This record gives sequence, C-alpha cells and structure tokens, in this order.
Amino acid sequence: MGGKAIEIDDNKLGAAIQYFREIHQVSQSKLCKGLCSVATLSRIESGERDVDALLLETLLERLGKTPNQFELILTDFDYKTYQKREQIKRLIDNRETEAASALLASYKKMAFSKASVHKQFVVRCKALLNELQGGSIQETIELLKKAISYTVPDFKHYRIQEYYLSNSELNIIIDIIQRLIELDPKNQDKELLFQVLDYLDEHDSLEKNNRLYPKVAILACRLLMKEKNYDKALEICEKGLERNKGSRMLDYLGELYLIKAQTIEAIQKALKDGKAEVCIDEYLKSYYVFSFCEEKVAAEEIRKHLQEEYQWECIA
Repeated sequence: MGGKAIEIDDNKLGAAIQYFREIHQVSQSKLCKGLCSVATLSRIESGERDVDALLLETLLERLGKTPNQFELILTDFDYKTYQKREQIKRLIDNRETEAASALLASYKKMAFSKASVHKQFVVRCKALLNELQGGSIQETIELLKKAISYTVPDFKHYRIQEYYLSNSELNIIIDIIQRLIELDPKNQDKELLFQVLDYLDEHDSLEKNNRLYPKVAILACRLLMKEKNYDKALEICEKGLERNKGSRMLDYLGELYLIKAQTIEAIQKALKDGKAEVCIDEYLKSYYVFSFCEEKVAAEEIRKHLQEEYQWECIA
C-alpha cells in the first residue's frame, strides 16, 4: 500500500472487490474464508460497511491485486497501523530485534483485538524475531503455524486448495516449508510443498502467484534432486524459469539456472552422454547472474566446478 491515501466512497471499494471476484469466478464464501463472514463481505461489496485496511489488503491480494493499484481511503487507525507494520518489517529486515519487539508490542495493543489479519501479522513477526534471537526452529514453526491458522483455520489438515490465498498467507506457508526442511532434511513435508506448487499452477493467471512460483520451485527441485528424480526436477525448474520471464527480480534466477545445470549434468552422467556444452551454458548463466548480484561465494563455486569438471577457463 502506498503512503498516499486518496478518499473515494466505500461503494467503489466494494465494487472493485465484487468485480474482480466475479471476473475470477470466485464465490464470496471462498474469497472470505478465514477472514470474515459472507454477510460481512456482502456488506463490504455493497458499500454498507467501513473496511479495515489490512482486511481489505488481504481480500485484494487473494484476488491477485496489490492494494496500491487502487485509491484507498485510510482512517487515522488504518494509517497509524500501516506505518507501524512497515516500520516493524524494516526493523526485522535490518535485524534490529529489540526495537522491532518494542514496536510490535505497541502494535499488538493497538490492533490485536481487531480483524484476524492483525493477529496473523503479530504472530508471524514473533516467529521471525524468535528465529533472529536464536530461538529453536521448532518454536518458529509452531508460531508460523499459529499465524496461518488465523485465516486458514484448517491449515493443519493441509487443504489449501480450498482457499484463495493472499501473498502474505502464501509466504507464511512457504516459511513453514523452508523451516520443516531445515529441521529434518530427510523427512520433509512433501505433501504440503507440492500442494503449494499445485495451488500456484491452478492460479497461474494471478501475477503474485507467478512471482512466488520460482521460490517454491527451488525448494521442490532441491528435494527431487536428493531423491535423484532429475527429470521431474528439470521440469519444475524450467517452469520456474518460464514464470520468471519478464520479471525484473533476480532473486531466484541464479539458483534456478544452477539447478537446471546440475540436473542436466546428472541426467547426462546417468545416460553417459558426453555433450557437456548444454550444462556448461546453464552453469555460465548462473555464474553471471550470481556475479551481477555480487553473490561471490556462489559464483566462485561455479567457476571452480567448471574448471575441475570441464577444464573450462573462459570466464571473464
């Protein structure tokens, strides 16, 4: 949500939600599941009810729209809580845990009794702070599960296909998967991981889901590679690269090219196929992305691998 708030009447906000809900053929019950009642959503869509800004943001995200695509009206409460959320996120990103904890306590007093999305924000931040402060991975996972349960109450049964999920909700689920893998690399919750991939495939018309797909693809590919399921890993990796096309984000590009190179290399070795130029090309793509992003350790590992495995010296 941008820092600027322009007043429009509630009718237009509700009409925007109803319009995109109908365009995507999403029922009211599916859109608002875990967030509010159908009756509340009906009143929002008809302009009869003021909307909590974070609830509105989550409804819009579930429809694949970022709130800054709309001119939103912010009450004093909405503006203050929005500013606090942004400041808390910045402090956590900068690892300023004491300041973040103090501000989070203030936010909790202001907003915890409001919509479930505020409770979700507070508990997710507690999970991230627990991790930064050296808490156990298991405790972080439990806090993240508690956070997602505020808006996806049957999450423990892993029925995420029943929901339209916001960017925030999907990121919490991905956070849980990453930590489950870290906690026990040999016993990952594959069902949940591939449910997320299936969900992103099913809702691939939503731009936010295409942005998240490469991140989840990397987790799935690494798991499949450990199981030596190289063909499936390559398929998902290529889909991740396809979804990343047109994006200015390089966050996952180097890793995806590296996975593609490694899977092609493993397949070639299994087939005793001596055509090295294909995987070398993918290794070089990965190398240059990592170099551009100043990820020197990853770039150097690729350079060494190319020299040792293929006697490749032509990296500028």
